[in-house]
Amino acid sequence: MAAIPQHRDLNPPADADPEGHIGSQPIYVWEVPVRVTHWLIVISIVVLAVTGLYIHAPFLVPSKPVEASSQMATVRYWHEIFAIVFSLSIAVRFYWGFVGNSFSSWRQIIPHRREQFYWMGQMFRYYTFRRRHPVPYTGHNHLAGLAYSIVSVGLFVQILTGLLLFGWIMQSGPFHALFGWGNSLPGGIQMVRNLHHLLTFLFLAFAIHHVYSAILVDIEERNGVVSSIFSGYKNIRIDRTVEALGLVGHAPEEKARSGKSNGKDPADA
Repeated sequence: MAAIPQHRDLNPPADADPEGHIGSQPIYVWEVPVRVTHWLIVISIVVLAVTGLYIHAPFLVPSKPVEASSQMATVRYWHEIFAIVFSLSIAVRFYWGFVGNSFSSWRQIIPHRREQFYWMGQMFRYYTFRRRHPVPYTGHNHLAGLAYSIVSVGLFVQILTGLLLFGWIMQSGPFHALFGWGNSLPGGIQMVRNLHHLLTFLFLAFAIHHVYSAILVDIEERNGVVSSIFSGYKNIRIDRTVEALGLVGHAPEEKARSGKSNGKDPADA
C-alpha cells in the first residue's frame, strides 16, 4: 500500500497558464464495453421510467376500451424489452469490472483501501469548498466511486423487484417458479411494487445530478470528461494523477505512460 502523503493540498503544476489550462495528452480511459453499456443503461432508464409510470398510472389513454387495452399491452411489451436490455447491460458492466482496464475495475471504483478513503475525503473537501483544487484522477474519483457503488446496489435491487413483479404476474411456468415468491415477502407484492416505483425516482434524481456533475467537472478540470464517454479519451496531465503516482493502488496503464510510481503527492511532482 502506498503511504498516505503528508502534503494535503494539490495545486496545478507550475506550467499551468494564467487561465488554468494544464499541459495534457489524450489517454484512453473508457473501453468500448464501458461506453456502450453506459448509453444502453441511459436509454433503458429513460424508456423504463416513461413506460413504468404509464403502467403505474396510465396517461393519454384512448377513449375506446379496446384501444386502451392495446396501448397498455404495447407499453408493457416495450417495458419488458428494455428491462432485458437494462439487465444485460448491467450484467456486462458488472463483468467488465473484473476483466477491464484499471479505470473500469471494481478495485478502483469501490473504496476499500486506506489511501482511497484519504483521497475520497480530499474530494469531499473540494466539493464542500474547503479545498481549492480537485484531486487529479484519471478515472473515477473515489467519492464518485462510492456513489456509483451505492447506485449499483440499487440497480440490482431494481432488477430483482422487476423480476418478482413479472414472476407474480405470470402465475405459472418456470419464470413463476423462480420469481413468483414476491408475495411471501414482508408487505407482500405491494411492497415490491412500491420499492420498484421508488427506485425509479431515485435513479432519475441521480441521473440529473450525474449530468450536472459531469458538466461541472468538465468545466472545472478541463479534461474532456463529457466527450470521453463518447470517444473513450480524456485529456489530462497523466504524470500528475494520483493513479500514476501509485497513490491509489495498481494502475499499470497510467504507470506505463508516466514512468512514475514514487508515492509522492502530485503537488510535489
